[in-house]
Amino acid sequence: MYLILFCIFFAVSLFFFTNFFLKSVDRAAAEGKVYNALEKNQSKSFLMPFIFRRADNLGKLFSKINNKKFREYAGKIDNDLRTLEGNYDKFNSYQYISLQFFAAAAGMLFCALFISVDIFFLFFAGLLFFFLPLIKIKEEIKKRRETIFKQLPDMADLLSIMLESGADFFGAADKATVILKGPLSDEFKSVLSKISFGYDKKKALNEMVQKTGVEQLGFFVRTINMSLDSGAGMAGTLKRIAAQIRNERASLAEKKAQEAPVKMLIPLVLFIFPTIFIVIFGPIVINFIKTGGF
Repeated sequence: MYLILFCIFFAVSLFFFTNFFLKSVDRAAAEGKVYNALEKNQSKSFLMPFIFRRADNLGKLFSKINNKKFREYAGKIDNDLRTLEGNYDKFNSYQYISLQFFAAAAGMLFCALFISVDIFFLFFAGLLFFFLPLIKIKEEIKKRRETIFKQLPDMADLLSIMLESGADFFGAADKATVILKGPLSDEFKSVLSKISFGYDKKKALNEMVQKTGVEQLGFFVRTINMSLDSGAGMAGTLKRIAAQIRNERASLAEKKAQEAPVKMLIPLVLFIFPTIFIVIFGPIVINFIKTGGF
């Protein structure tokens, strides 16, 4: 019984501390590098400038490591940060790895103070919290891709309307980015900015697809490139693409609705059922231990 109560306490404590830490990662991303937080007075907390100063110093040491695996790991984080852009683009990979080590230390300290000083629990807490900043990046990338996927039909409709009114594609895209706000508009603004400096149009669009990693956007861009090569009208094609993506979104929503009952089994089995069993059978077990029978 004490083991079950301990597990429940551990799970609840871990949930609240994890939520607090992931919010602090968001706050860290918003505040930028340490010199921004100190010199430009952008910081809203006392702790973040201290963390950034240490992350900046430790990141410089990590940048000198020549291990191939470590470099590959840092390169993947760099790609993820560039994908997110915005506040996360203020980091470099080595600073973010430093934050991972700080997170591991914080997790071990939390475990030692509130849960247990056992080596196994300390190691488990440190390992878990080491990956929390990385999980945060993956979560943000997933949200960004989902938002881009949701905005694609609206973007296609806007472009088709403007093309029918006589605008060229990139002129229509420029106007659409003003109307439609979000990550997809930001990506198109980046493409238009590159093209304005003489960058190849098709290459800029293909790089946008590689950066975002959204499959439906790749199909969208391939259609645009084919139309640009052939000189064919795009308005009708874009309307059909918008309808197709909306149908795909509806299918995905139905699939998620069907998967929901299965996913609910995990929290039921891990959290709700044990609590119910403790409430129902706890007094019976205590009475049995005290009296030796019912």
